[in-house]
Amino acid sequence: MRQSHLFSGLLLGYLLQQGCAVAAPADKIMQAALPWQNQTFEQGKAEQCMNWTREVLQQACGDKFASLQSQQPWDLAQLGPGDALKPEHADSLAADEFGTKITRIDALQAGDLVFLQNTYGNWNQGVITHVGIATGDGNYIHRMTSNQGYVRIEPIPQADFQAGLRLKPELCQ
Repeated sequence: MRQSHLFSGLLLGYLLQQGCAVAAPADKIMQAALPWQNQTFEQGKAEQCMNWTREVLQQACGDKFASLQSQQPWDLAQLGPGDALKPEHADSLAADEFGTKITRIDALQAGDLVFLQNTYGNWNQGVITHVGIATGDGNYIHRMTSNQGYVRIEPIPQADFQAGLRLKPELCQ
């Protein structure tokens, strides 16, 4: 086990003992996400943020997250006529049917999904183009858009923040 995995595991264990852990399913999600810090996912391919997020959610919550997707994502009105809805798109889980929408970064809790808008490309204003998982204190863990493929913990960029999602507990039992 690498040092970053060990540190992440020890930190999470300490928080659980202290009663600081967030309610399920968040603890499962964080246990699955934190070991990825500074690791690569799908190196050599760009735009893999949702595939990494789904990998984490599958590990934490089950196989339903392999293909679960909304037909009514929050950014549906901003999508162009030829923009298909697909499970690998960053907005595929950005919907009220999967949990509670969080509109402020300071209200996010560890384990919440974080959706960013207009982080790359020539999309209409408000289109969700990036996703990660909140770690608390205004940070998130995410698979970077570049084809280098690193998973990093970084501050959530205020200018790009669209919303967060606190998953319904029944989605992760």
